Amino acid sequence: MPRPASFRDRRCRISSRCVRLGLLAALVAAGSVVATRAHVVPPERLHPVAESYRLMGFLLALNPIDWDRVEAASATIGERLLALEPGAGGAYRTAIAERIATLRSAEGTGLSSPAERKAAASEILDRSTRAVVTILERHLRAARAALGDYALATHHLEQARRIWAAFEHEIKATDRRAFLRLGQCWLELVEALGNPGVLGLGAVAADPAAFDEEARELVDYLDLGYGGEILRPARGSLLPLPGHSPTFDPDALVPPKLPPGSELNKQLPRPRQILNMAARGVDESETALIALGDMAFDSSFVFGEPARSLAISCNTCHNKGVTNPGLFIPGLSARRGGLDVSNNYFAPHASNGHLDPVDIPDLRGIRFTAPYGRNGRFDSLREFTRNVIVNEFNGPEPDPVLLDALVAYMLEFDFLPNPSLAPDGSLAAGAPEPAQRGAAIFRRPFEQLGGRSCATCHVPSDSFLDRKRHDIGTVAGAEAHSRDRALDTPTLLGSRHTAPYFHDGSAPTLRAVVEWFDRSYALALGERAISDLTAYLETIGDGVQPYEETTFTLEAEMEEFSFFLSAFEFLAARDERELLDVTFRTVAQEIRAHKWDVQDAAQLPVLDRLAELMDAAVAANGRGDGAAVAARVADYRALYRQNAEHLR
Repeated sequence: MPRPASFRDRRCRISSRCVRLGLLAALVAAGSVVATRAHVVPPERLHPVAESYRLMGFLLALNPIDWDRVEAASATIGERLLALEPGAGGAYRTAIAERIATLRSAEGTGLSSPAERKAAASEILDRSTRAVVTILERHLRAARAALGDYALATHHLEQARRIWAAFEHEIKATDRRAFLRLGQCWLELVEALGNPGVLGLGAVAADPAAFDEEARELVDYLDLGYGGEILRPARGSLLPLPGHSPTFDPDALVPPKLPPGSELNKQLPRPRQILNMAARGVDESETALIALGDMAFDSSFVFGEPARSLAISCNTCHNKGVTNPGLFIPGLSARRGGLDVSNNYFAPHASNGHLDPVDIPDLRGIRFTAPYGRNGRFDSLREFTRNVIVNEFNGPEPDPVLLDALVAYMLEFDFLPNPSLAPDGSLAAGAPEPAQRGAAIFRRPFEQLGGRSCATCHVPSDSFLDRKRHDIGTVAGAEAHSRDRALDTPTLLGSRHTAPYFHDGSAPTLRAVVEWFDRSYALALGERAISDLTAYLETIGDGVQPYEETTFTLEAEMEEFSFFLSAFEFLAARDERELLDVTFRTVAQEIRAHKWDVQDAAQLPVLDRLAELMDAAVAANGRGDGAAVAARVADYRALYRQNAEHLR
């Protein structure tokens, strides 16, 4: 495939032939439309090469770097390159393996420096970038060579197009003109393949000249952008910028993007949330501070970047104040339901420099479970909450009213009612016999535990905790005999519905917890005792209706959004314009995220209008036009009342 000496900035032409490519055009154009965050966002499906490349770019920007994952991602790229161009593939695999081995050795002996790690990360990604470009180009060449064999040519072109997704995010953000122009190239390449027709009818011959022209433009762009020195963003992802393109915008911002394999969807059915004041018959719309806290708990706008742009809120991890067992971010999660919250991706200034993902804790009954944090490092819920905002998710110093509101809201979180428990935490009459036998084991002192029992730390009369910290052997210390292994005693209430267990989520079931203690402390329980103790834990960890009975969530969400707005008069009277802005933006964002749950699509315009009214309130609030703000809130409330029964 001949190439001109430099990239040609020719004007994008709109071919009449593309009328027949409506579906493909829509797919390509979709890349230039801002995606709406639906309630359940399907996982991103990429070509293995593009997926490995994007994952590698994310991992290499972390501290520490998960070299095992990087090595696995590079292996996928290397295998594809080896199959298409053995010499280049072998050289790539050797170079990457040697570089990773050198870094691992240096890190193991403490001889590597941050500068060396960053230089190695950049070098590995540069090599991988050129490898991915080569793979894409070889597929284009293979498609060109196969013209006339429609199925084979289509296969190779599809491979090339899917690999192109490795670079689309940065090109779209920083080189919009080229993004649109090259999208047209892909359409024209499909057209140039021709068409075999149906049963010999309507066949269209391939057009080699047209294919060469469009392919050259794509290859020129890749060679220009990624063949020499690769530009990097100043902070965050290592994924490359097409900085050598003549239409590149150096001032453009690249939106944050989590790597393939990430999962932020909240579980369905949703956990049942019990607010104490609501259970007592109080209407949340009459509790302004609690309503404000409810809004802040669901708002990504209390956090900083990148969490804000990724629409991550407290509720993302603590769905309805409980847990999100499916949450996963490669490089930051060891397993589903856990996250390293002291990493350099979400809050570089507060990174502790080592990978320590923790299982997401259940917040039910949080007012009874101090101290806070898996290692019990905060005695105050207020200080713990501030730390989450500022030092885990890079947020600004929170308004004191916002902190008051979040704490007030979380203090209403109640445990699930459990008819199997008496007020003092003992088993109620009629509990299953295995659980009763397990209760006796739970209270039994064990010599192997220093004369202590399970109940010594998990005190039944005090919500099954002792408010102390203990080293039980699940944490690897910094060095031999270090005293940094102690963890806060967690409550066992509701635990049947919050798997997995231990601080790192390494025990998938309550039985696995029992078996771990039996094995680690040589308790010699035996099969029956293990089963009985498990039955006891499942009984005390149970509760009435742990999940909502319906998966149709929009009606409840819309009602909650009206609760968010019930704090409007309170905030307006205090002239809390920043908190008003957060409230309006959050309601608009949440409506757009959940509107696809509506059962009657005819109601979508109503939901769009409600979101637009919140946008208008944001604009008026920015101008300081209090009367217009109040009018838009009144319009929202009136429109919601008129349509509430249909928004479900």
